[in-house]
Amino acid sequence: MTAPRYVKIAMDVAERIYRGEFAIGEKVRGRSTLAGQYGVSPETVRRATSLLSEMGVVKVYDKSGIYIESREQAYAFLQRYRTKQNFQEIRERITQLQQQKQAIEKELNLYLDMYMEYAMGLEQYNSKDVFRFILTEDSGIINKTVASTQFWRHTNATILSVTRAGKAYISPGPNFVFQQDDEITVVCEPEHKAKLQRFLHGGT
Repeated sequence: MTAPRYVKIAMDVAERIYRGEFAIGEKVRGRSTLAGQYGVSPETVRRATSLLSEMGVVKVYDKSGIYIESREQAYAFLQRYRTKQNFQEIRERITQLQQQKQAIEKELNLYLDMYMEYAMGLEQYNSKDVFRFILTEDSGIINKTVASTQFWRHTNATILSVTRAGKAYISPGPNFVFQQDDEITVVCEPEHKAKLQRFLHGGT
């Protein structure tokens, strides 16, 4: 998150004080002059100098102007706000990483489902029956990937192959996209055949 403009101005003034550009007791330009220098409104400069005044970096007199008060407090001010900025950046990065973690976990779960589908299909192939279905236009899985349909979770069936225009795709991967008129060959227990038919012709 970017620091407000008035905070950046306050930090810049404090930096200049710490570097010795302004001497202790020196009168700084008026708010209007500073506003022109930084390209902001006098109100923004007022908020910036208020921050500095609160920490004893400067003293602000309504009719007299702004006077440099302490180089040490200028350094303390810089340390305080740099620490706050670092804290905000770390917090934002944590949020980003948490979002990435959630996305990775979601994708990982999809691939775990795929892994279980293929593993169970290989282990129990002999105890299951093979069925073939043609994807008609009413199928809800057309133009979807194998992974996004969570095929095994919804059907308890393992895809052995997909035949399209005479070409067979053996054990299609998670990014394989179903199309109308695909012939899907699956293996599953006979009691799941009805559920499989409903899924193929209704989809997710």
